[in-house]
Amino acid sequence: MRRQVARSRPPAVRRILKEGRGNLNLLRGRKLEPFEALCTDFTEVRYVQGTRKAQLMAMVDPASGWVGAWAVGESANRQLALRCWDKAKDNLTRLGKSVRGLVVHHDQDTVYVSYRWLRQLLIEDEVVVSYCERDAKGNPWMESFWSRFKGENGSLFWDATTLQELEELVSKQMHYHNHQRRHSRIGYLSPMEYLAAEGLIASGYS
Repeated sequence: MRRQVARSRPPAVRRILKEGRGNLNLLRGRKLEPFEALCTDFTEVRYVQGTRKAQLMAMVDPASGWVGAWAVGESANRQLALRCWDKAKDNLTRLGKSVRGLVVHHDQDTVYVSYRWLRQLLIEDEVVVSYCERDAKGNPWMESFWSRFKGENGSLFWDATTLQELEELVSKQMHYHNHQRRHSRIGYLSPMEYLAAEGLIASGYS
């Protein structure tokens, strides 16, 4: 006789996302103000002349281009994501900003639908979570950022000989992006200059 094996049900979070399809992307069509949202994603970075791979996660304010946090690790896992989020909270606090009510937007990667990630953001930190519904097309801010950041710095990262050296190089270039790199869409100012000019942070913040 044929044995019938019951199909396993998808995790509760996946079921909720499926039921909410069409209403998951909370940034679609919105004109965003600085510090209203942070977009995030992982990307692969090659180093040691391309023989080693690392994962880089960043959290970017789509309105100003400010990178609120970043973290480098060997795997795109929940620990790396939470480390990046902790840095984002610290940096927002230093700027005098609360995370409560902030929208965090990302794709439906396993890390971002995990209970630990969602419990931290939704329950412990009281932020709002938004999900892409069209893969990379649902997060154009991150796609644009990764394209520029890796295009400008890929050869630099390629020459890093250790993960620690790579992390130091990424931090240096992220600082350059926030404080010195000019962005045409914000009046050819750096993100920090723009935020200061708008009166959203104190000038001279480092």
